[in-house]
Amino acid sequence: MAGCRCICKCFGFFNYRDSHFDYKDLPNFGDADIKILYRDRIRVFYGKVESAIADGYTDFDNNAFSAKRGFLYSFTGLRGDAKRLYRAIKAGDEKRVCLVRCPTEKEQAVHVENADLVIQAFGYKTNKVSILDNEKKAMSFS
Repeated sequence: MAGCRCICKCFGFFNYRDSHFDYKDLPNFGDADIKILYRDRIRVFYGKVESAIADGYTDFDNNAFSAKRGFLYSFTGLRGDAKRLYRAIKAGDEKRVCLVRCPTEKEQAVHVENADLVIQAFGYKTNKVSILDNEKKAMSFS
C-alpha cells in the first residue's frame, strides 16, 4: 500500500473490514451530528509553510514559521487520516462532523454531558517547570 508520500514516512492508512460485521447497521449521521471538540487552534502538519498556504491552511502564527524553511507543526500537527478528515470538514465535503472550540473544561463538559459517545482527543498539555533565581523568585522564559 502506498504511503502518503510526506516527509514523515508514514505508511498512509489501512483499510480494516471485518467480514462478520454487518456494516449496513451503522448509524446514519446527519449534518453536524458528530462534534469534534478542541481547546486551541487545530494544528496541521505541512512539510513547508508554502504548502500550507497553497492548501488554504493559514491558522498559524506567521512570525513563528514564516522564516522557517522546514516543517509547520512537525510534532503536534495532524497527519494522515486525521489531516484528510480536517481538510474535508473545512472544505464542506464532510457535513456530518463539525468542529467546536471549547478552551475550558467547563465548556467541554456541556457537550460531553449531552453526548452518546465521547472520544477525548484534546492533545497534550505541557507541564511547566518553575525555575527560580538565586533569590527564589520565579524566572520567566517565553
